[in-house]
Amino acid sequence: MPEQAQEQMIEDQTDIDKRYQEELKAKAAKELATRSQVIQREFPRPQEVNLSVLRPTNESYSLTELQRAEEQIKLEMATMLQYDNFKNPLATQIKQSTKSQAQQLAFLEEHPYESFKTEELDVSKQMLRREMEIVKKGMGHGDLPIEAYKQVWEECLGQVLFLPNQNRYTRANLASKKDRLESAEKRLEQNRSHMAKEAKRAAKMEKKLKILTGGYQSRAQGLIKQLHDMYDNIDQANLELNTFRFLQEQEQSALPRRIQSLTEDVNRQMEREKGLQKRYSEFQSEMRYLQEQYQYLQQEIADAQKKK
Repeated sequence: MPEQAQEQMIEDQTDIDKRYQEELKAKAAKELATRSQVIQREFPRPQEVNLSVLRPTNESYSLTELQRAEEQIKLEMATMLQYDNFKNPLATQIKQSTKSQAQQLAFLEEHPYESFKTEELDVSKQMLRREMEIVKKGMGHGDLPIEAYKQVWEECLGQVLFLPNQNRYTRANLASKKDRLESAEKRLEQNRSHMAKEAKRAAKMEKKLKILTGGYQSRAQGLIKQLHDMYDNIDQANLELNTFRFLQEQEQSALPRRIQSLTEDVNRQMEREKGLQKRYSEFQSEMRYLQEQYQYLQQEIADAQKKK
């Protein structure tokens, strides 16, 4: 009975939806693996594809083998760009005109985008790496540091100039002074817009961070104030300690002189007292002598009066 109930149990809709979403994610990841590296790694790409780099079809018969290979590479590049813009439009291309979409569809119908399997892409990557090693070894490139690539990139970038009025790129040495000035103004405007956007974003992040860490910040401010007060008390205590140490040193250095001075005063006072005691003793002796003389005279006067 329990086994039959388990077999008749209906799967929960939440589990079905979850499994369906996982299948969609796996399918999207598998499809993304076959797309270009620009889409996979979200690299910047041009909004409009410059098809003027392709030669007219009627000139294909007069081309050399190398030129035909170059044309195939350029055609494949244009096809990938058109396909990427059609399947994954940029934020500025979402509201593009119907005419632009029709042009992309017409180009892709004439030159269809070919999807490759993962195994085929792995084989092509291996072939490309082998070819790169052969070219690298044949031309003696060696292991170039990143600084060399950076220098080449900056030099190439410095030779390219964007013309905002014509909405295209050109060589900097071919542009007039007016074009260079307009390009610099456009770049300055873009930088200002980017700075304003980043400043707004930073303000939002600061506001959110302040909300999240408001209690910690207030607590930290209170602790910082207590810490500053403690530092002030420590400085005041150190000042008092140094002052008393200085007074102690002064007292210790002056103590022998004071003891000597007091000893001399005591000795002088003892000598003075000895002298006074001596004088007092002399005065006592003189007073007794005078008393004896006075008594002797009184006795003589009394005897004389009796004889009369």
